[in-house]
Amino acid sequence: MAKIALSLSGGGFRAATYHLGVLSYLNHLKTKDGTPLLDQVSAVSTISGGTLTGLWFILRKSQGWSNERMLEELYQLLTTSDVCGRACREFLCSENKNHSLIREMVRIYDEEIFQGATFGDLMEKIDDISIDDFSANATEFVNSVEFRFQVGKAFRTKNGGTSQGVIGNAQYRLPKSIAAQVLLAEVFAASSCFPGGFEPLFFPRDFQLSKKEENADYVSTAKMLPLMDGGIVDNQGIEPINLVRDRRDLDLFIISDADCGQGSTFSYEETSKWEHLNIRHLNIALNIVILATAQFLLWVPTGFWRGFFLGITLIFLALRVATTVTARVAHRKLAKDIPFSFNWKELLTIPLGKYVDLVKSRALSLIELTNRVFMTHIRAQNYATVYNDDRWKNRRIMNALYELCPDRKWDKNLTDEEKPLMEPSQAVLDNSKLATSMSTTLWWSDEHRQQGMPDVLVSTGQYNTCWNLLEYIYRLRRDSDNLGPGTDAIVALQDTLEADWKRFQQDPHWMVNSISLTPEAPAVTK
Repeated sequence: MAKIALSLSGGGFRAATYHLGVLSYLNHLKTKDGTPLLDQVSAVSTISGGTLTGLWFILRKSQGWSNERMLEELYQLLTTSDVCGRACREFLCSENKNHSLIREMVRIYDEEIFQGATFGDLMEKIDDISIDDFSANATEFVNSVEFRFQVGKAFRTKNGGTSQGVIGNAQYRLPKSIAAQVLLAEVFAASSCFPGGFEPLFFPRDFQLSKKEENADYVSTAKMLPLMDGGIVDNQGIEPINLVRDRRDLDLFIISDADCGQGSTFSYEETSKWEHLNIRHLNIALNIVILATAQFLLWVPTGFWRGFFLGITLIFLALRVATTVTARVAHRKLAKDIPFSFNWKELLTIPLGKYVDLVKSRALSLIELTNRVFMTHIRAQNYATVYNDDRWKNRRIMNALYELCPDRKWDKNLTDEEKPLMEPSQAVLDNSKLATSMSTTLWWSDEHRQQGMPDVLVSTGQYNTCWNLLEYIYRLRRDSDNLGPGTDAIVALQDTLEADWKRFQQDPHWMVNSISLTPEAPAVTK
């Protein structure tokens, strides 16, 4: 049997559904002894959207579910649930006193997905399942490093002792008794609360365990730790697998990467509007409106309309005061900090379009910096830890969502003989292009459902895994150095992979129905 490591990247529902396709194809492949390749996955690392799929996978394993039931019900959950919509509706309800959207998401995740399951449920069963190591990853803001909700079988340390790995990180470790009480819903929320969309989830304050009397001493002395999306430091979940590699032998590391891979030239257009308007004009307009509404107050009788015009007057009066105060504050700030003299009244005559462009250019460049430039740089650094490490030679596969899109260099590691066999069909290219068009969200829009996006992503995960395993086997025929003891079991799958790839070329969706709901596997109860 092979020992396979699998990392499931971030990317919202796009990632969760793509990774479902990867898991379903690994379950489809059977080695000579009849064992699904999915049961030979011994190490799993997850980030953000990938954490939903990964937590579901290990939780249902620990509960004794069959692979088929686990996959079928996850498919139903991902394609029919409205977790984000429900959370937002209930959070915005006037009767809801919760001020934190991420805490509201925890409540919904727990009710609709994990049904009260805790990290302790995984800790109790880890020795009974095929997975040796599992890590769901967040980012902590105190030390600016990864925070791992990690569970694993015991291993020998360098000093001769035994360990099951650190829960947290080297700077902030969670006692097992505390970690066991953490809800899986809280683990998922911490791993997936991306900046801008959510606020941080603070440990232990925002966790259920903080409300238990028996934890009072721990909570009162614990340092407050803000946790957010694990993708901030490692969106591919590579670091935990590197740590596993230091203590256990692994035959193959499949990096399931749901990044869209779409790059475009950054630009923005300067506005041509409001060139003849400035703050002074705005103030004049506000003065006129204030005077006009004040006059109406004198004419209308008491009642609704008097209250209405009073409200309008107060609103515009507040705007007028705000523009004046803002200009004077800006004047004092400029007078203090800039190395040249400046007449603050000039601010009142600058066209509004110039202000708009100053704000827009900075906002758009900041978004581009954080969403693409920064993430691309971090992504490259994390991949380098695998591709520059000789221990991973011939034991790694990058299984990226975008690999078989049009204009991608899919053939760079193939010989002229292999290229015709591996060339993606137009149907595959079109399906992959559609898969990469979905943005990072925690919901399906009506347009997504009309496009059949869930099945598009599942099928992409299936045929990408098939293609990459086949390409991996072809590469090993040219270079058999540093193979693991279980690699032969994977190489023996060549005929099955070639037959499956031919079917995918004709119909990229042919395997999606294999994980649709069956009568033997009831739907998730909402």
